[in-house]
Amino acid sequence: MAIDPVTALTTALETSSKVASNPTFMTAIDKWSGFKLSEWNAQGDVIKQQIKDGYEEAKQKGLGIQYASAFRQEGNLLQVASKASGYVTEGFKREIGIEEDVFWNLLDHSKTISDEDVQDLIARIIAGEYNEQGTYSMSALQVLKSLGKKELSLFEKVGALTLEGVQIPTLVFQIREGFGELLEEVGVSYVQFQELQSLGLIHNNKLATQITTEEFPKIKFRYFSNAIILEREGNCPAKISTPQYYELTNVGKQIMEHLRPAENEFYLGWLKDNFKLPHYK
Repeated sequence: MAIDPVTALTTALETSSKVASNPTFMTAIDKWSGFKLSEWNAQGDVIKQQIKDGYEEAKQKGLGIQYASAFRQEGNLLQVASKASGYVTEGFKREIGIEEDVFWNLLDHSKTISDEDVQDLIARIIAGEYNEQGTYSMSALQVLKSLGKKELSLFEKVGALTLEGVQIPTLVFQIREGFGELLEEVGVSYVQFQELQSLGLIHNNKLATQITTEEFPKIKFRYFSNAIILEREGNCPAKISTPQYYELTNVGKQIMEHLRPAENEFYLGWLKDNFKLPHYK
């Protein structure tokens, strides 16, 4: 059942009024939304009626759709603000400069997001930028604008493939017997992986590290809380490359920090069987 725009906006106002617990953060939201959230508890019924009357008048003038669209955007902003207030460092206050383009553009972008999961991600990023100016860049904002729930869900699945939290072995996408079962289990195809690369979340180029067997008698790779340990065979010195991998971009790393990728037992077993290095066992 569809919710009328007046109810959607007033509900958002009511739930987001808690941002008043942080005066400077509240002031920033007030400036962007045009609402005095700090006055909501005292004048909520009056404001509700004003919004309703304004909407009814707009409909009579043929402006109902425009008002409904504006109400939707303001409601989205307030919902994100409400979530962000929970991630702001407790007791922390700072003035938001008008020149802080990333912060203000993040608020502007939040107007377009209705999905609760994506709102939560935007809220965490807004709070992070509020807590420490310069945490995010304009390039990060541009990547963020291209992500919806589908892309974030897919990226979270890719997180289950990372070693050291940021590296995806290229071996995963090689066309070899039995490897298709892995991608099916994880729920990511190579085409989908390339889509995430095109969005700026994962580097396109393959990387590897040059090492010598003499320097590293043991090599350890971290997969969530698990350690994959390869031990050198014999004492013959050799120079080798570690298995190639794709690495998350800086923006990809920042966004992944706010997602919840889960360890995959099937993948862990696959790594133990297939992640090999010459001169190591």
